[in-house]
Amino acid sequence: MNTSTKDIFKTKLHEISDIVLNRETNLGQLRDSLIELKTLFFSVSEVDCNSTEYLIDIHGEPGKAVGPKWAELCLDDIVRTKQFINGAYEAVQSVTHRKKEAPVILLYVGTGPFGTLIMPLLTQFKPCQLQLILVEINPISVTALKNTIRNFGMEEYIKEIKMVDAAQVQLENASEIDILLLECLQFALVKEQQVAITYNLIPQLRKDVLLLPEEINLSICLIDSKKKMNYLMHSVDGSPPDYFKKINSIFELSKEEIRRKELNLGKLVFPEITTYLPKEDVNEYDSVAITTEIKVFGNHTLDIDQCSLTMCFKIDLMENVKSKKALKTQYLVNEKPGTKIVWI
Repeated sequence: MNTSTKDIFKTKLHEISDIVLNRETNLGQLRDSLIELKTLFFSVSEVDCNSTEYLIDIHGEPGKAVGPKWAELCLDDIVRTKQFINGAYEAVQSVTHRKKEAPVILLYVGTGPFGTLIMPLLTQFKPCQLQLILVEINPISVTALKNTIRNFGMEEYIKEIKMVDAAQVQLENASEIDILLLECLQFALVKEQQVAITYNLIPQLRKDVLLLPEEINLSICLIDSKKKMNYLMHSVDGSPPDYFKKINSIFELSKEEIRRKELNLGKLVFPEITTYLPKEDVNEYDSVAITTEIKVFGNHTLDIDQCSLTMCFKIDLMENVKSKKALKTQYLVNEKPGTKIVWI
């Protein structure tokens, strides 16, 4: 690809980045820009969308690493993408102000084929301000990622690309890293490796490292499905949702929580938590669910049902569990991560 074509691609990427980062951008503009970004990524990555390998997940003991196709689909979740890109931008800015002369070193784990959450930001910073260490386990994604970097002409921003299992890797340059950006998750922290990877990497990094997302919280909530449907169909004024009641927090993933816990990092075992059902609420709500709330960075958050990462994970219908007084939950890290649930 010649220099003029690279310049055209980079200019278009900069225009899209400006729109995504603009606080005045509405959802329609954001959607159109991310559709354009996806088309641009397909051009520069040179991926073969019809190949069998493009669809294949990589399965391991602490969960699966999704294939390039499913990583690519994350771009379709516009609220998720905007909040992560904006959060990453503000995190880099905050470290830039502190470091002044030296570049920010950002470790981005689970890049997928495009490096979606950081590639637009490279148009906002100079290589002397931002350097990337990119980690991805899928070889098809790594090839596409290298093409993306080359065809955007972004090589100067890349400190290193590692094709490794981030849940097991021991970093050689851990003390250099200022920011860990990690988005290998689904709602309710099921199936993927977010927990295992975070618990592997955070103990290796400096105490002042910034973790993105800063915090992920799982809670047991009661849901009124009729109110929820009404809210999702008619709420246009940004009013807070009124269809759920949070009754207990059951899991937190954050830098502070990891540093507080004394776990055998060779095998993550989390405590069992008992949540009692309030008797006064069993007739007011029709289902029990696990909800997910994410603080990406600063004021950039993803609240319950705001995107695919924070959808409610239904446990059971209330009519099936009215006779139960409580449920025990325990987050498990194994070949299929998620929350074990036992009614009592």
